[in-house]
Parts: sequence; structure tokens; C-alpha cells
Amino acid sequence: MNSDFIRLKNLEGELKLTQMNSVLGCSVTSKELVFQKPHMTYHLFLQDIISMVPVTLNKRNISFRNSSEWIQTSFGGDYYKLSVKWVRVVTRSGVTEREDVEFIVPLSTKMLEYISAYSGLVVIH
Repeated sequence: MNSDFIRLKNLEGELKLTQMNSVLGCSVTSKELVFQKPHMTYHLFLQDIISMVPVTLNKRNISFRNSSEWIQTSFGGDYYKLSVKWVRVVTRSGVTEREDVEFIVPLSTKMLEYISAYSGLVVIH
């Protein structure tokens, strides 16, 4: 695990899956979803996910600016746009909470299975 990842001490629910590489980590419990990147952790409850939509990126390795940070899409995997009602953002400077947030993140098939099983989202084909 990257030593720059900020770990959360107490997660609710049973840990189902954790996947990590040097620049991105993702964990899902039966109640929560956590995204980690160096020096920043996003923590949300599965019940707060409004929607998940597959996103096709034109290039596999692109960078784009999202508010005050740069995002690089060099992770591989399938990308999804998550819309959530509420998220807790943990940085070295402290903890903030945000409402109505959207993420574009790479998620594996295994991670999607757990998210769909515990979030209550319905797949529309």
C-alpha cells in the first residue's frame, strides 16, 4: 500500500474487497465505499450513491483538472461516473464534507458486483 494514502480507522459494515495500486485504492464494505489517492481519501456510504453510469474515455492516458486537482486516467479498467448525495473528503489538512458530488473512477468487475449487491442500485440495460 502507498504510504501516502490516508487510512480510515473505523469503517461501518463488513469489508468485502480492497483493490490498490501505487496511485489509487478502492475499498468496499457492506455499507461504505472508499477511494484513496496519495494524500486524499474519499469516503461515502453506498446508500448515498444516486447513480453509476459507464463512461468511455477517448484516450486511456489523459489528464484533466477537476476543481483544484489534476486527475490522470492511467489506471486501466472500466470507468464509471458516480453521482453521490454526500461524501467525506479526508486530507492531511483535515476533514470536509461535500454534497452532490460526481466522480469518474475506474472500477473492476468484482468491485461493481459488491457495489451493486450492497447499494440497492438497479442495473438498467
